[in-house]
Amino acid sequence: MASSSCPTKFTSHQGITTLLPDIIETHILTRLDGQTLAAAACTSSHLHSLCAQEKLWQHICSSTWPSSNDPLVRDLVSSYPGGGHRSFFSHSFPVLDCQKQPSKRIHDDDSLLVTEQIISAVDLYYRNDPVFSRVTENETVTGWFQFPPFRIDLVDAKDSVPTKIPFVSAANILFEELEKNLTLSWIIIDSSRNQAVNLSSRWPVSVQQDWLTSDLHVKYAVVIAAAGGNQRWGLFPARECVECEVMVTLGGRGKKGEEMLCVKEVNMQMKDMEGRNLSGKDGLVILQGAMESGERKNGRREEVKERYEEFLMRKIDRKEKKEWAERVLNNVCLATGLVVLVAFWAFKVF
Repeated sequence: MASSSCPTKFTSHQGITTLLPDIIETHILTRLDGQTLAAAACTSSHLHSLCAQEKLWQHICSSTWPSSNDPLVRDLVSSYPGGGHRSFFSHSFPVLDCQKQPSKRIHDDDSLLVTEQIISAVDLYYRNDPVFSRVTENETVTGWFQFPPFRIDLVDAKDSVPTKIPFVSAANILFEELEKNLTLSWIIIDSSRNQAVNLSSRWPVSVQQDWLTSDLHVKYAVVIAAAGGNQRWGLFPARECVECEVMVTLGGRGKKGEEMLCVKEVNMQMKDMEGRNLSGKDGLVILQGAMESGERKNGRREEVKERYEEFLMRKIDRKEKKEWAERVLNNVCLATGLVVLVAFWAFKVF
């Protein structure tokens, strides 16, 4: 009796490229996240061509950031040169690292004339599930934006947005829960330059509760180094580093024992090392520098917290040195005044 033929086996020397492209596209690549897909594209020219398809990256962007499904964002990103959604993902994937001084000066006011509007695409997640998404536009050419403090507001305090985040009466437990599981993405898109940057630390750097209203203030922060060599701000330049601060205000809502947190306010500001707000014009210049020079990487929660604490220590150290220099200057001025007074008195007497 003739033996039946054995089915063809997939041996170890055969690569994934021996599979049909349709199988790779529909059953393998669609299951990968952005980082893994980018890594797979580097393995061979065949996979690179398959991984570069726009529909794959559009799916990844929409699943990573629900706000990117907004028609305004989707149409703008589709026109990106050099890859559309793939380029947008590489620009926006957190976390931004701008601790190093940029190689060129970014305080060039002529560059402001190019940017006419910025678009904010914001997503808030609880345990990796989106609970809040919003897209807003801000024009950047009129005095309404350039001269007042740089500030972008997404939610009016009167129009709070309900979420499925449970309220816990024990403050320490609630704070720990939010620090671990409430993540934020705030992507700012420069529509004129086709550039984007994620200006959120992803995880909170602090959670505090207002003793009067019981509202929770969840803070996210990214530290951006300003251009080196620019000393127009004196011996202790206040804009050596700029803090991009995002504040999310949460409040309780619902029956007692069944309360859920709601989003009451979401805003972004930029502050120098003395805590003073930057103007819209200066904030826009710092923002453009971050888009051009900032390094994007997949940071860890502990690393984000440590980096922000280092920034706080730098602020304290700078403040102490500045106060010491001011005391020395005051003593020198006082001593000089006394010498002049004694010299004048001696001249009159003798």
